Amino acid sequence: EPKPTPQPGKPWENSLGMKFVPVPNTDVLFCIWETRVKDYREYARANNGGDGSWENPGFAQGDGHPVEKVSWEDARAFCEWLTAKERREGKIGENQSYRLPTDWEWSVAVGLNESRGGTPKDKDEKTPDVYPWGTGWPPPRGAGNYGSSLNTDDFGWTSPVGSFQPNRYGLYDLGGNVWEWCKDWYDTDQTRRVLRGASWGIGVRGGLLSSSRASLAPGVRSGGFGFRVVLVGGFSP
Repeated sequence: EPKPTPQPGKPWENSLGMKFVPVPNTDVLFCIWETRVKDYREYARANNGGDGSWENPGFAQGDGHPVEKVSWEDARAFCEWLTAKERREGKIGENQSYRLPTDWEWSVAVGLNESRGGTPKDKDEKTPDVYPWGTGWPPPRGAGNYGSSLNTDDFGWTSPVGSFQPNRYGLYDLGGNVWEWCKDWYDTDQTRRVLRGASWGIGVRGGLLSSSRASLAPGVRSGGFGFRVVLVGGFSP
């Protein structure tokens, strides 16, 4: 029995075993996890290996760890490949597709109430004292995979996705593990794309705010930078 195509407001699992849930006030389904090594490997195999940076992050990673050392362009190409594959297989409709979340969608998913207008730069670290785990500082033990100085966790680098408690919408690792590429440009210069959520190496207070943004040129591949995907199309808000 083929699995039904995704329905608005309903959890769904795709052909790679990536699980998706609705996030209220958006019209997308969010993957509950950051894109995993095993998900990305399927894409790389189908594309003659692609760039191999992700295979050598500098430490051991299992299949369930979030892929890192992928560029914004790599992440976009993964989404395009997965869209084409699942349309071909009849898993998703012709009006449905995978992409990176927008900066605003990501804010909604982490629980921020930001304006839709303005650039990510305008909102960078502008909501004080609000973190993915709540409002207290420092983060409590088990809050996520952050810099070792904070002693939130026992992982030296990345951790398997879903190692910590999910947020109210059922999303894991919105704080920590790897920074997540978003669709938007960081500012009006349009030279760098935005990333959200901090990583396993970040221990500074500003960087862990839910409203914190990082930005890199879309071709850069660096340690601690990965991505999460959303499924869009055919849904009413």
